[in-house]
This record gives sequence, structure tokens and C-alpha cells, in this order.
Amino acid sequence: MDIQAVRTKVHAFSRWAEWLTVSMFIGIFVLFVVSVFQRYVLVQPVNWVDESILILFLWSTFLTEALVLSNHEQVTFDVIWDQCGPQGRRTIGLVAAALIALLFALSAPTIWGYVAFLWREKTNALEWRLDHVYFCFVIYWLAVIVRAVDRIFVLSSDQWSEHVKDQTVDEKTNVLG
Repeated sequence: MDIQAVRTKVHAFSRWAEWLTVSMFIGIFVLFVVSVFQRYVLVQPVNWVDESILILFLWSTFLTEALVLSNHEQVTFDVIWDQCGPQGRRTIGLVAAALIALLFALSAPTIWGYVAFLWREKTNALEWRLDHVYFCFVIYWLAVIVRAVDRIFVLSSDQWSEHVKDQTVDEKTNVLG
């Protein structure tokens, strides 16, 4: 299987994950409305709704970061990057990706061990095992490693210059303009 076919499948999976995380966010909103209704109209607050909102928020946050956002959508500090030429950007990208991959890979067993350790604990209201609740963090951690390794391959390929070119102003706009 060639790399382009893998990238196409990853993109399709990312689109599916986007719909999943949007659905989770809609679920958060619906549960929030239910919680407000229960608390202020029926005067009978229920803990499971608040706990469900927290779990959905946790999962939607980490899954969005791991599976939906691209490298270009990440928050970056790019003052030095913008001042460098293509070869300097390639070097910065390779060093940064290698460091991220290395540090996250070295700490992955500890992360997995801690999340696996949480099987003993349960949530207060729903009594769900905490290892299941926090498994989204393991998914996120692995996605960061895979993205860093992919970045190394991209910047080591013949088409590396495509990935370090200057961005237009529209691609760099943010809340501050």
C-alpha cells in the first residue's frame, strides 16, 4: 500500500472523527439544557448529567486534537520559523518533530501505565471505570507520536519544500487579525 492511499484513508477517518466530535459537542449542549431544566425547573439536580457533560467534554477535546485538527490548525510560536528560509524551516521542523516523537514515545509507557492503573477507580455518579474515561488521553498521546513521525517522513521526502513554504496572510489569521 502506498503512502498516498494511507493518507486518503487517514483523511476519511479524520472526517468521520470530525462528525463524532461534533456529535459529542451537540450531546454536551443537550445535556447542559437537561441539567438546567432539572436543576431550576424541576428543582431536582442530577449528578449523572454533570458527570456525562465532563466526560463528553474530555473525550471531544482530546479526540478533536488527536484526530481532527491538522498541523496547520495548531497554535504555534513561529517568529523564528517566519525568519528562516526553506532549508532552515526544514531543519527546525525535523528537529522539533524528532524531539516530540522521542519525548512522547519515551513517556508513552508511563501514560499507558497510569491510565491502566485507573481501572480500580470509578466515577462518582455513573460508576464508570476511570481507565475507560481517560483512554482518550492514550489515543491523543499515540496520535501525537504518529503525527511527529509522519512529519519527519514528509520533511525527509523529495517534496519537503512544499511543506515549508510561506503561508499567505489568510492562512495565518487568528483572533487578533
